[in-house]
Amino acid sequence: MDEMISDSVIDRPFYVARLAELRENRLIKVIVGPRRCGKSFLLEMFREKLLTSGVKQQQCIAVNLDDFDYRHLREPEALHAYVAERSKDNHMHYVFLDEIQMCKDFHEVLASLSLRRNLDLYVTGSNAFLLSGELATLLTGRCSEISMWPLSFSEFRSACRQDNLSAQEDLLRYMQIGGFPAVVAFRNNSRAIQDYYEGLVSSIIVKDICYRLNIKDAQLLDRLAECLATSIGSVISPKNLVKAIEAGGRAISLPTIHTYLQALEESFFFTRVGRFDVRGKSALRREEKFYLCDTGFRGAITSTPVKDLGRMLENIVFLELKRRYRKVSIGRVGQREIDFVAESSNGFAYYQVAMSVMDPNTLDRELAPFALLRDGYPRYLITADSFGAGRNFEGVLQVDAAQWLQESAR
Repeated sequence: MDEMISDSVIDRPFYVARLAELRENRLIKVIVGPRRCGKSFLLEMFREKLLTSGVKQQQCIAVNLDDFDYRHLREPEALHAYVAERSKDNHMHYVFLDEIQMCKDFHEVLASLSLRRNLDLYVTGSNAFLLSGELATLLTGRCSEISMWPLSFSEFRSACRQDNLSAQEDLLRYMQIGGFPAVVAFRNNSRAIQDYYEGLVSSIIVKDICYRLNIKDAQLLDRLAECLATSIGSVISPKNLVKAIEAGGRAISLPTIHTYLQALEESFFFTRVGRFDVRGKSALRREEKFYLCDTGFRGAITSTPVKDLGRMLENIVFLELKRRYRKVSIGRVGQREIDFVAESSNGFAYYQVAMSVMDPNTLDRELAPFALLRDGYPRYLITADSFGAGRNFEGVLQVDAAQWLQESAR
């Protein structure tokens, strides 16, 4: 992190703006997310933003503990002394600690450094367990967590703008190859994309889950991930997952299923989404869905080709809603379901997602849940149809997915 970022780095304006909002808030900014989603580069981007705004080079203290040159700082006393020595004056110093989990007792280092009023701390790491639930416990009240995801469609399209594809063409490509930043460089090489995602799946399963939980049977986790990936958009029952895995000749207990599901979520491989009773405005227990952190994983995890692009579009819309709203749930109105209920400080917004509603029967089916709503919050029908966008069905606005995904996050 000693050089300014290169032109090849993909801009991540949403996350840079988020860090700018949290600047000097007296809390440790902890960037969490799946492997290789761009956390390290984000630190570099934000550091460049600070430098261009007038912050002096000597006010930035950057350490990448994955770099062999900094291996001596993996001891807590050494890391603490290194930062303290470079921040003796009264100026504000911005400290960027990458791969912090490689420092033993790193939480003690962070807790101590956070007491110094002239330090503004920014931290990343690869191990989701260390940087999510555990760190929040160890540093209660001292950290702000920023969840980072692979490229949004808007970021992906910007990175690939020289291809001169239409928004609809680009969206179809994005559904298939996903949004991990590294994929952009070889986006026209299907074999390289497949190899990349297979290697990434292996890293998550083996390094982020099996190693941490001392799991010996990685194939069982692979099988569970496959079941989840083929069930995107469907309610998941742990008992049914046990049956599905046992049908394949493997034995697994219900408690183990729960442990593995939690591990897949903590590694940011999948995101668990609860259901919400729209009428009662309350969460529903034991009715959950799981979505991939990136649709590019779908082809690497499952042995069947992606045919239901509507499920992939639903996954993409969910991730975008996660960026734009503080909370996203699956909605239930009576016996019907609304794909997503998004909550913000302004109240709720309702979303249905379909690849196409050109068929009148499909259109009627997608609109039906909206008719049961009794409040006046916004209602949207997101489709990949370029034709029909802008139509209003008694308060339900039909939206072109490719255009909506390029709008600025709220």
